[in-house]
Amino acid sequence: MLQIDSKITSDDLSILVFNDRLVFCTLDEIFNFDLEKNNVTNESLKTWVNLNNIKKKNSKCILFEGTGVIVPHELFDKSKQSLYLSLSESNLNNKKIGSKIIQAHKQVLVFTQSRDWSLLFKDLFIDIETTHFCAELIPFLSRMSSDNLKKSVFIHIRKDFFDLFIYQGSQLLLFNSFPHQDEEDFLYYLFFVLEQFCLKENQFSATFLGKFLEYQKYYEVFNEFHALTNFTYPENLKVDSKNPAPFFNYFYCNENNIRKV
Repeated sequence: MLQIDSKITSDDLSILVFNDRLVFCTLDEIFNFDLEKNNVTNESLKTWVNLNNIKKKNSKCILFEGTGVIVPHELFDKSKQSLYLSLSESNLNNKKIGSKIIQAHKQVLVFTQSRDWSLLFKDLFIDIETTHFCAELIPFLSRMSSDNLKKSVFIHIRKDFFDLFIYQGSQLLLFNSFPHQDEEDFLYYLFFVLEQFCLKENQFSATFLGKFLEYQKYYEVFNEFHALTNFTYPENLKVDSKNPAPFFNYFYCNENNIRKV
């Protein structure tokens, strides 16, 4: 759970929602609910949660399954949420649209979800908050880049997609997600964006969110182009290679210890 301004406690629970699974993260344990093998209903989730004895007071549902679009708060119109998303997602049929205000940065993140997760979880966790991973990352990345005079590029690699954030100081210039199957896909989309921003070799700072053995080839090919590469730590080479977004497990357990090197 990305609680930037408060310390994570044993009462906190993060539920990470991916296309193929739900990952329940506490300070001490991680539980996976397979969406491809299990019929997802309020009752099936209740049975599974009780079986695993997952009882927490502070709960947050973080979505990775859909896209997100950032809109300046002063220009945000809730009645136009579908219009905002249509610029990045072609099919909005049968999808629920949500929004998250990023108060400190005067932005609103508009996002989709395949179903109403808050409704499914409402009888299991009191006052559960539903948000999007991008809304959770932005305050942290803004703080990391605030003292940097160069443009800052942050790269978050996860299963099937990588997320790119470009900052000038604490000002977010770009957020987008791109598909990848290997390091060639990764470089193709990355270089395309860097070219649009006229970012040449070693003229910007680059930081990968986490350092994982699963993506070692990605780091190596990027380093051939850009020698000034940072990673957020701690480093854990033993991370489950099937974890859809391993950095968020880092963040959940070590938010107060993460540093840039």
